[in-house]
This record gives sequence, structure tokens and C-alpha cells, in this order.
Amino acid sequence: MVIALWIAIVSGFLLFFFWATNTVKLRTEDERFDAGLAIVEFGSAYPNEAIRDVVISSDGEMVFLRLWTGRTGCMRRNGTRFLCHVIDPSTISVTPSASGSGLVLDFPGLKTFSGEVNFRSSGEAAEVSLWLLGSLATKAEAQLDVPTHA
Repeated sequence: MVIALWIAIVSGFLLFFFWATNTVKLRTEDERFDAGLAIVEFGSAYPNEAIRDVVISSDGEMVFLRLWTGRTGCMRRNGTRFLCHVIDPSTISVTPSASGSGLVLDFPGLKTFSGEVNFRSSGEAAEVSLWLLGSLATKAEAQLDVPTHA
């Protein structure tokens, strides 16, 4: 009788242990898709940039941010840290991926940001590419001395 009681206690403890560790694994996977954390981290790296919109890659490793100034920022997860960067559109090369729902990015000076980034849909990939194109147009307008008629 005593042996059966101890077996029940140990098996209950083991069941609780496996349930608790599975819950922790699910929480760490969900943290990869946290847009709020990305906003806070980018805001601490670039405090003068206001964020308008956020698009996260399908694997959660890369985050693209549309900034209020018309520029585009990006973040890549590096372990438990984020590498933040405001993209200079004249130095980046962007091509669509073969899957159609991704982009192949080439940053000549930043190889950690280079590579293929897949999104949940082709619409998100198109939106990010339009942000990059819009930031290129914003940079061109800033370099030109365009008179205003106001």
C-alpha cells in the first residue's frame, strides 16, 4: 500500500513537471512574435523616431518598422537581443523571393541583416517593399531643393 502511494506521488510530480516545462516552451515561442517588445527595443535604440506600423517575418527573427519620417527601420533577433537599424534605401538591394511571400535583402555593409526574409503573406512582403521604395522617394525629396507653394 505504501509503495503504491509513493508511486502515485512520484508519477503526479513527473506529470506536473512535464506539463510545466511544455508551458514554458510555448511561452518562449510566443515571445518571438511580440510586436510590443520590438517597438520598445527600437524606441530605446532610436528615441527620436516615431513608429507608424510594424510587420514581423513569419519566423519572428526580423521586424520591419515604418517610421513617421517616411523611412524604414529593421530589427533582427540575435539571441536575446535585437539589432536595430534605420535603413538607408540607397545602399540596400531588394529582390522578391522564389516563394512570392518573401524578400531577399542585401545590405552591403551589414551582413547580419542580409538574407531571405519570409512573411506570412505576399501582401506583407509587398507592403515592406513599398515602405523601402517610399523611404527612397523620401530621401530623394530631401536631397532636392523643392520649392513649396504654401
